[in-house]
Amino acid sequence: MAKRLNLLLVVALTVILVGCQYMTSPVMVKKESVPDQTYDVTVYWSSPVSYAVLFDIPNDGKEVSMFYTYFTERVGMDTPGEYVDRFKTQIRGYRSLQISEPDGTVRGYLMISNLLDYFFYERPEGERIIVSIVDPHLGGDAARRSP
Repeated sequence: MAKRLNLLLVVALTVILVGCQYMTSPVMVKKESVPDQTYDVTVYWSSPVSYAVLFDIPNDGKEVSMFYTYFTERVGMDTPGEYVDRFKTQIRGYRSLQISEPDGTVRGYLMISNLLDYFFYERPEGERIIVSIVDPHLGGDAARRSP
């Protein structure tokens, strides 16, 4: 019985220690307004006040895309003007974020309602940055749409 308890303790501690390892983020994020240029635009909305827009800098060697859900729509190439105006007139609280690699290379921008949250991951490792929107009104991540 004591051997079984010791083995269980070792396994539990291993799981806890491995699970608590620090994961390096694939990007750095800082508050920054969106420069006026042409971007590959993706929009997320689940209601008029839960809204996010991703501006990916085209042809820069790394794609930044939004996790695909029922609430995600890829607009295509566009400038940020109308999206910035919508945030200013219709969204009460929001933040504009610059998405860059740890070496400082800027890859895109995210404007997001303060009612939403986000996280980043890479898939495949080092090739593409994915932005996942977390919507608390939907119980966490938005419902996934089949690809």
